[in-house]
Amino acid sequence: MQIRILAALAAIAVATGIVVSAAGAQGAPKASAAAAAVSGTLGRVAPLRASGDDGASRGVPTRTPDGIALGGGSVAVSTTVSGDLSATAQAEAYDVELLGGVVTASIVARSAVSTGDGVRYSGSVRDLVVGNRRIGAVRSEKTYEFDGGTVVVNRRGAGLTLTLTSEVDDFPAGTKVVVADVSASASGAVATPAPTAAPTETAEPEDTPAPEPTATPKPRKPTGYRTRLMSRRFVFPVGGTTRIGGPFGSFRTQGAHQGNDLFADFGTPVVAVSDGTVEHVGSKQVSGNRLWVYTDTGDQFFYAHLSSFAPDAVNGRHVEAGTVLGYTGNTGDAEPTPPHLHFEIHPEGGNAIDPEPFLKAWQRRAGAALTDTAERPGALVEVRDFIGEG
Repeated sequence: MQIRILAALAAIAVATGIVVSAAGAQGAPKASAAAAAVSGTLGRVAPLRASGDDGASRGVPTRTPDGIALGGGSVAVSTTVSGDLSATAQAEAYDVELLGGVVTASIVARSAVSTGDGVRYSGSVRDLVVGNRRIGAVRSEKTYEFDGGTVVVNRRGAGLTLTLTSEVDDFPAGTKVVVADVSASASGAVATPAPTAAPTETAEPEDTPAPEPTATPKPRKPTGYRTRLMSRRFVFPVGGTTRIGGPFGSFRTQGAHQGNDLFADFGTPVVAVSDGTVEHVGSKQVSGNRLWVYTDTGDQFFYAHLSSFAPDAVNGRHVEAGTVLGYTGNTGDAEPTPPHLHFEIHPEGGNAIDPEPFLKAWQRRAGAALTDTAERPGALVEVRDFIGEG
């Protein structure tokens, strides 16, 4: 009798469309991230960690353990569990010199991103020298040998790993140095709600309103701009000794890096790269003091993190190539980093492109540094109007 009653109840449940589900959580969501400019047997430089809903970033100090020399850099970590599950870690080290010059590189950058479905790594090494071998830029995983050890580049969460197989300059065999060391982990899922009752009749679908158009469509990436940007009408945007860093496309907490960071002494003049009109002069939380130059050829250039503006940095003013617009600094979210100009190129107002090949060409042409006779400013944060995005 009991079996018949249970069978009858089950039949009623099916007939009325009731579905019972015991779907539960696969575990509480967890996220963690860690980054360090350098780690290994010689010590750690600028370690950062985050878990839960957390995030932090900082500049890399130049004081380092014996056997490691750095010109600077940055590390950042960010984790989220209460919204979209994610964990990210990023590390960049500049002007790297290991074991007295056995291995050197101008930039070592690595990032790790996890959204619960594995970890994705990216990064690159620039101007790599191993022993007496000049290698240059490395964007994929590579292994190099030198007299006394090996160097592995771009392997999982390590930008560059040096391991000694024998003693080198009083550093013992087994010495290990990892530059741009990152990790990220995200796992777990929120409980899946029980399905709702199945309808007994097929309802006519309601009309779905068309989505509202976005205010500004995503700019297209133009073509045919390379020859134009290599022409002599364009000049290098920083009027002094400058190191090109901050690789295009590298991880940033607000998204992929859309330009290059041009490192120069604090207050070095920043100039218009071509004849054009100055627009959107002002200050933003991330960009700091920033402006755009809309050139007569239709190309657009974005400048950020200026310490202050020059008198010609006025909205709507037409300037010539080389006109001083401001001075290098670290305003906005660049406060913990060395002074630099964040610089972007948007051909014909389209998507940002990698500016490095053009910057290198303009820099080679510049020769002697621009001389600036204007009074050099202090660390003034000058807020104009808040026009436009950036």
